[in-house]
Amino acid sequence: MKFRTVFIQLIIGILLLSIPFITSPDLESGLQLLKIKPFQYHFTGYFLLLVFFYSNYYILIPRFYISKKYGIYLVLLIGCYAVISLLPNLLFDLSAGPDFNSAIKPPENTPQPSFPPFQEGPQQRPANAFISQQALFKFRESYILQFALVTGLSLLMRLNTHLKQIQKEKLIAEVSYLKAQINPHFLFNTLNSLYALALRKSDEAPEAILKLSGMMRYVVTESNHTRVALKKELDYLNDYVALQKLRLAANVKLSFKVKGEPKNLEIAPLILITYIENAFKYGINPDENSEINITIDVSEKGVELRVTNRIVITKNTLSADSGEGQRNTQKRLDHLYPSKYELFLKEADGFYEVKLYLELV
Repeated sequence: MKFRTVFIQLIIGILLLSIPFITSPDLESGLQLLKIKPFQYHFTGYFLLLVFFYSNYYILIPRFYISKKYGIYLVLLIGCYAVISLLPNLLFDLSAGPDFNSAIKPPENTPQPSFPPFQEGPQQRPANAFISQQALFKFRESYILQFALVTGLSLLMRLNTHLKQIQKEKLIAEVSYLKAQINPHFLFNTLNSLYALALRKSDEAPEAILKLSGMMRYVVTESNHTRVALKKELDYLNDYVALQKLRLAANVKLSFKVKGEPKNLEIAPLILITYIENAFKYGINPDENSEINITIDVSEKGVELRVTNRIVITKNTLSADSGEGQRNTQKRLDHLYPSKYELFLKEADGFYEVKLYLELV
């Protein structure tokens, strides 16, 4: 975005400085044009307009307009216009040379055209037409129109940049807030798994503690990054499923498969775990046969997650905030992968199915 802004500003600068050349009647004189006072007068005016454009964009608007110091900003605008309109007259005295307005003055000692007798109507005003033309010329040389255009353009560009910056900061704040909500959720679930092993006095408890340590290290150290290596995310999911396996009863049928190589792909941390976690939340019941199938398919451009589970626990039996994790993940997907993800959710025949594809390149 910075490169695009600088490029647009460069184009505006070139256009402003080219106007004196394009509009000069002495353009065919070549380098001698630079010695002609009327051209120097015009070029100085447009150069001052360019300086004002950058000053307004980088200094005046951020310090005064955006800070809502409108009175000071207006006074500074008036002062800048006074400098732009008066300084060329002070630097270049055109009174000694050819009249600057001679292009629109009727030449001297020229026979005056004869006009018909005075009549009321539109044919009576050749003098008025000359006065209007002269007034228009003086209005153009006052730089008021050019100043208004440059002011409006710099204001529009700066406010647009400011709005994008606000949106970016809001996005960072929202994602940080969502992560703060998600991380304790993982901690509680993994501690519950470890607690179940401790109750059974399982010999697999040390391995579970080791996996839990690795998961918490990942959550604490990696989740603060915008992107992490896909391999690390897959290792985290593998540890999570392995930890869940340790506490599953014999009536639970679990399948977890990872296909493809992550290579150098990167992904937003903790973006896949919610749908896997929900499968264990709604798909395990010690009193019923349960089934969970998890497949992660890694391609060259992205990753696809497919999760299906038999619904053996309804949302009515869970707390009111049981769907918070999925809503948070949906928001993160919208923020981090706009137009780059496909999410399919389906509930039918006692099964819940999730298909999520993320484009990672």
